[in-house]
Amino acid sequence: MSKILVTGHLGWIGSNFTKLLDQHNISWVGIDRVAGEDLLLDMQPFIDRVKDCDTVVHLAATARIPPSWSQADHYRENNVGVTDRVARVCAEQGKYLVFASSSSVYGNGNGPLNPYSWTKHAGEECIRMHSRSMGLEYTIARLFTNYSEDDPSGLVISKWLDAHRNGTPLVLRGEGSQSRDFIHVSDTCKALLAICEQKPLNSSLDIGTGTAVKLLDIIKLFGSNYVTEAELPGYARITKANVYDTAKRLNWVARIDLIPWINSQIR
Repeated sequence: MSKILVTGHLGWIGSNFTKLLDQHNISWVGIDRVAGEDLLLDMQPFIDRVKDCDTVVHLAATARIPPSWSQADHYRENNVGVTDRVARVCAEQGKYLVFASSSSVYGNGNGPLNPYSWTKHAGEECIRMHSRSMGLEYTIARLFTNYSEDDPSGLVISKWLDAHRNGTPLVLRGEGSQSRDFIHVSDTCKALLAICEQKPLNSSLDIGTGTAVKLLDIIKLFGSNYVTEAELPGYARITKANVYDTAKRLNWVARIDLIPWINSQIR
């Protein structure tokens, strides 16, 4: 690898990924809306910087399911439109593209259940189209539910940890029978690096642990100080990565176990 261009490098996963690149002395350059470089408005910074790179890791996106219902136009323009432009430039310049998609594209087995997930699915299709028509080489990484010590995203594990530390009730949506495949962000970043190094050509890989854990079982680790509220629309009942298919194409496996990790945080 000569150099990696990382979109969304100032985000949670992006910042953890670039730290890992630094640890491995891998050269990289970033583009991020936080730094004033909005690829929805101007692709020129991307076009200028990608010339010296051989791989693009496209992490930049508008995330989270709940706001996507009321901001569907923005999600479509930012997630689908920008991904289409990034893929086209990579195809034209012969750059390998690693796209951070989402486990939510599966829904309950029949496809996306909300606008956010649909935009990720549409982004995947943009990439495949550019591969078929222009020879783009790519890997799609379907990331499952991340967590970490430094999670600012408001995902469920970080929300519960914050509530526990503040002595306020944890909030469980629904009855807790939903199951999720939780993966530590450091394992996700190691998977992204493995993809950059090994380049499993034109493949779609689940990046998770292969284990689904019920939310009710997780929240009980924190004790009995929790309340319930109605489940929000658009969420799958269960997510679980197909790690066997991933292992066929990628020399990587998740290492951190959710339950021992949570216990280490709440002692």
